Amino acid sequence: MILIVDDEPSALMLLGMVLQSANFVVRKATSGRGALRMLERDDCERCTLVISDIRMPELDGRELVAEMRANSRLAMIPVIMCTSTTDRSTVVDLLGRGVRDYIVKPFQASMVLAKVRAVTNESPIIESPAESTKRLGINLLEYPPLVAATVPAVERIADELVGALHLRNSTNARTVAARVPEPASVLGAKRAVDAARCVVDAHDDTEALRNATTLMTELRELLAALQRVVPAQRL
Repeated sequence: MILIVDDEPSALMLLGMVLQSANFVVRKATSGRGALRMLERDDCERCTLVISDIRMPELDGRELVAEMRANSRLAMIPVIMCTSTTDRSTVVDLLGRGVRDYIVKPFQASMVLAKVRAVTNESPIIESPAESTKRLGINLLEYPPLVAATVPAVERIADELVGALHLRNSTNARTVAARVPEPASVLGAKRAVDAARCVVDAHDDTEALRNATTLMTELRELLAALQRVVPAQRL
């Protein structure tokens, strides 16, 4: 189920039609607060994606994402944000808040479906505890402390990558990305490792920065996943 959130009825209708034409199950909310109420019910168990507008009354898109990331039951649900601007600072800010991707209004149906399918078909952000403990040869009691010890390293890398992106410094972005595999591999975070390699191996500065925005999103999603394991850890 995909939850779409927008205070404009026409936008809700159009986006709903696009998704339903591709056989996605859709639910709709007209505010961020309304979306949270839906998700905090049993809907969160069935929700695979939230697509939200940024500017809404009562609770805007950024606030909705913050509320979701602070709730262990909702933290892993990916979010695509609808925005009317492609300004780099806005995009970096959204990705830094844990938004998975963004759609620019007015949107094209083909682009919407491509982004939605890319997000909903992704592999898990980290291995299950059972998979990691077996691979590492540790017991389940040792798993939470390992996660807690990994969090600060991932958080530092994410913060430094945000700085490199704000400055459009591809050299720093590559340097930071090269440090990702060590902490990410510990917990089987293959998506983050692969995204980091794409930054390091980019053919030019433009490609490196573009890949770095993807990596930053992966790192924020990774931190959200770790938070579910050690919810008391401040991320």
